[in-house]
Amino acid sequence: MGGIFAVFLFGITMMLQNSIISRLQMLNGAADLVLLVLISWILQADEKRHWQWGLLAGLLVGISSAIPFWVPVLGYVSFVLIVTWMQRRVWQVPIWLLLISTFFGTVLIYGLEIFYRWLTAVPLDLVEVLNVVLLPSLVINMIVVLPVYFFIGEITKRLFPKEVDL
Repeated sequence: MGGIFAVFLFGITMMLQNSIISRLQMLNGAADLVLLVLISWILQADEKRHWQWGLLAGLLVGISSAIPFWVPVLGYVSFVLIVTWMQRRVWQVPIWLLLISTFFGTVLIYGLEIFYRWLTAVPLDLVEVLNVVLLPSLVINMIVVLPVYFFIGEITKRLFPKEVDL
């Protein structure tokens, strides 16, 4: 049940990302709703196959963007593996992990896209890209992640109810 709903959730998230969220910009940075839903799903869903959701999110972003599909797939899957490792080994406080994961996820995803464009000889001024795209996207993601986290939390409570011992 959770798997089917997650596919539906990421599909709706990608549609919202492409139609509405990408139009709400600060300078040239925009929120990455797919990344924020993915972080929230990883931290709250009682599943073990998080890498599959990273693969699905990467494929959805890769198919709908101008860069090759393997760049977002590589970014999202590696991000999921890092977050699940941090969740199991390092942190037990999900809010701190949420904020730190949002920071590193945004930097990782945008960093891979910038690196790919640099490899393909697209002329980029690194300071301008950081100031106009990466930092505003980071600020927006840090603001938007909390409402997304609580919304996904309500969904996961309904899909994965806690067992009560009597």
